[in-house]
Amino acid sequence: MTTSMVSSNPLKLRRFGVTPAFVFTLVLLTLGCTIGIFNMVMSTGHLVDGVMETRNIDTIYGLLAVFVTAIILSNLFFYLRLRLLDSVAERFGLALRTEALQAAVRSAVRADIVSGLTVLQDITSVQRFISGGSIASALDIIGGVVCLAFVFYLDTGFGWITSGNILLTLVVAWLIRRAANRKNKDAAADPAMISAEMSGQLLHPDLVRGLGQLPATLVRWHRRYDAALTATQAFDARVSALMELQGLLFSVCSVLIFVHGLLLIIAGTGTIGLMIAAFMMSNHAMGAFGVILGQWEVWQQGTSAWQRLRNLIRDEGAPQLRPIDHDAQIGLVIENVTFWPEGRAKPIIHKLSMTLPPGCVVVIQGRNGVGKSTLLRLVLGLLPPTEGRILLDRQDTHYCDRAEFGMRIGYLPQDIQLFEADIMTNIGRGPNPSPEHVVAAARAAGAHTMIGRLPLGYQTPAGQSAGLSSGEQRLVGLARALYGSPRLLVLDEPEVGLDGNARNALRNGVERARADGGIVLIVSHEAETWLDIADLKLKLEAGGTWSLDPTRPEPAAEQSKEPHLAQPR
Repeated sequence: MTTSMVSSNPLKLRRFGVTPAFVFTLVLLTLGCTIGIFNMVMSTGHLVDGVMETRNIDTIYGLLAVFVTAIILSNLFFYLRLRLLDSVAERFGLALRTEALQAAVRSAVRADIVSGLTVLQDITSVQRFISGGSIASALDIIGGVVCLAFVFYLDTGFGWITSGNILLTLVVAWLIRRAANRKNKDAAADPAMISAEMSGQLLHPDLVRGLGQLPATLVRWHRRYDAALTATQAFDARVSALMELQGLLFSVCSVLIFVHGLLLIIAGTGTIGLMIAAFMMSNHAMGAFGVILGQWEVWQQGTSAWQRLRNLIRDEGAPQLRPIDHDAQIGLVIENVTFWPEGRAKPIIHKLSMTLPPGCVVVIQGRNGVGKSTLLRLVLGLLPPTEGRILLDRQDTHYCDRAEFGMRIGYLPQDIQLFEADIMTNIGRGPNPSPEHVVAAARAAGAHTMIGRLPLGYQTPAGQSAGLSSGEQRLVGLARALYGSPRLLVLDEPEVGLDGNARNALRNGVERARADGGIVLIVSHEAETWLDIADLKLKLEAGGTWSLDPTRPEPAAEQSKEPHLAQPR
């Protein structure tokens, strides 16, 4: 669990309108839905046992009017119940969509797992669970219990026959659930997953064909796919057999009720109307419980999705804002920062401290895996440090208003990700940016000329499928990072994929950011190419150790200063 947790119970039902009064209303509406079946049963019994003998037309019309009224009310109550559940599902989606996606992004930054699509699927699953038939079916069990009690009231024999059938139906439901759980455990053998694995292997068909691996790949895929398909078919056959067993149980119960009713009529203690009433009420009670069979999977998916969302928002909730520390220095202050994830023998960053004033440029060096990108995430506030704090202009970079703080930083990651929008929108970080500021950022990044050569200029699409080269994408990403003259500019391997002209433009962009008073952090395996414009070089080692040195000899007058306090040029 991260330190960004804001609530131990973020998904309180009351937040979505599920109050005790709401639940009580649902129960009342559910009982109201049974009015129609009760009225139909009572009217049928009275019609068969009494009215048919007297042939009283007025009574028949009266029963018919009461029956129609009850059916209309029953359907009205059913509609109102459905609308109440729909309103909860809608409030759930509106309240959580943005919050859950933000939590998913925070989780992805922390664990390098992209779960945004899964979050949307979970929200949709919960909405379908609420507004679909699952909860309504569970509520209908209340009506089923009432019907079962009425069957006992009519005759205890009818009641025990119905109860036995319901019990056997629940046993069948348990068997289906057990089979489904076994299927979930064997998910690795699912044909869809194996097909997806095959698609992944064919992402680079030239490699597969060039090395002559296609025949072996196809043979292995066919063997695994056939085995998975056989297992899936066997599972489906078992579930189908259990579902057929449910239908058989209903038929057996109907026969037993019919036989028991005939015995009561022969004994003179029952009537045809009584038998018909018991038959109808028994079917309604069994139907309410039998629906559980078809809802197990939906219940499992809905509750699992709910629990995943609950855990995600609990563990990755928005961090609490911390006030500005007016006693801190202006610039970037890193105080005794340690980052030590659980399960690691040694920290990634250990007690790192330095103070960088405005206009300072730092080159960060180190072998792969020592924590360079992790340090950048800590500085940007995307990860909370295990110990210590990081301030930018006296504001904690993690415990801040991210929307406001994000406009004060620029970030160029190793892998450039541009939005499926035009270049103007990408550089301006959203729709309707200031054209003057966008052009200024593009000029600062050396991208303005390149953009001008494109057929549509700043209206050129810039998404992953737009056809921009990697160098063009990186220049657009740099312009986005420089947009708005950020106070902190973070560049992670910025020179990758750039030619000589683009690298010169990149250096000019860094110089411009420094001249505007921005602090620049550069992670690079080509650190020597940056030493002429950098003030400090920070070297990270395995186990969290580090060293900070100036890139040029300090004047004698500066020798007494703290080694972690940089002096910009």
